[in-house]
Amino acid sequence: MTWLTGDFPKVILAPMDGYTDPPFRRFIKRVAPRAIVFSEFLSARLVSQKPSLAKTLFRVYDDEKPVVIQLYGKDPAEFCQAAQLAEAEGAAGIDINMGCPAKKVVAHRHGSALMKEIELAEAIIRQTKAAVSVPVTVKTRLGWEDDRNLIPFALRLQNCGLDAITIHGRTYSQKFDGSADWRPIYALKDALSIPVFGNGDVVSVADAVEKLGNLDGVMIGRGAVSDPWLLQRACAAFAGESDAAKGSPAFAEKAAVWKTFATMAVEGGAKSEQHACQAFRKYLVRLHKELGLSREVRSRAIKVNALADIHHVLDLFAEEAALVAA
Repeated sequence: MTWLTGDFPKVILAPMDGYTDPPFRRFIKRVAPRAIVFSEFLSARLVSQKPSLAKTLFRVYDDEKPVVIQLYGKDPAEFCQAAQLAEAEGAAGIDINMGCPAKKVVAHRHGSALMKEIELAEAIIRQTKAAVSVPVTVKTRLGWEDDRNLIPFALRLQNCGLDAITIHGRTYSQKFDGSADWRPIYALKDALSIPVFGNGDVVSVADAVEKLGNLDGVMIGRGAVSDPWLLQRACAAFAGESDAAKGSPAFAEKAAVWKTFATMAVEGGAKSEQHACQAFRKYLVRLHKELGLSREVRSRAIKVNALADIHHVLDLFAEEAALVAA
């Protein structure tokens, strides 16, 4: 069995640079054990040139499995080597990034640039498929400036043996502006025989249910950072469970899990405690905004430099959130 078997529709944590590292993935699996988690995008070239990095970059913990490792690059041979190393470290699948719109990524013919180089994209899929036994998938966008080539592009990848595809409902030109358009994704599903997942602007259970349509699942990114419990509620909704309609638990109930996540993130960091805590501030800022708390509490959150500081701020969040709810 692979992660592409079993129950459908699936709920998937999107690969997000700077976010979906092992601590965050393990956090997600604690609150949404049925969700599938993807790594942040990792350089095929870097790992192929320095194989010793694989044990760190591709590390998979038992409590987060199955994990799909996402790779970016442009050299089929580098993808093959990196994919083999990822599989050896326990990856349940390899996802090829053909959608990142960042200028520095596209300038090197990576990410979204592969949508304009179909022969290269085909070679990457064909050769990576031959190199590993786990599923090989792609995450991409509607197209460069419009969606007219989406179906022909995806059909050619499917013919190379692609196992599944995820489409972010924006073009390269849109970056993250405007609203995600899922209509071309539904049309793509009708044209393909492999699983198709949709991504873009899923920030509530209602969004997940409304946008699912004929697809095989939804991928959730920024909404999961603001509310990790969203993935669990989406899983429940797709399974037809009664608790799907429940809102997110009160923060007082979540605080202990957030503290566990903070401990994993700080103690598992490759650098100093202070550096790890500074990196964790982004989660506290998002959480503060989600909870609608005071500026005074936010000022504490953006100054944390030790794990004890983070735990104290989370206690303050819980106290103030209870007052807001009352």
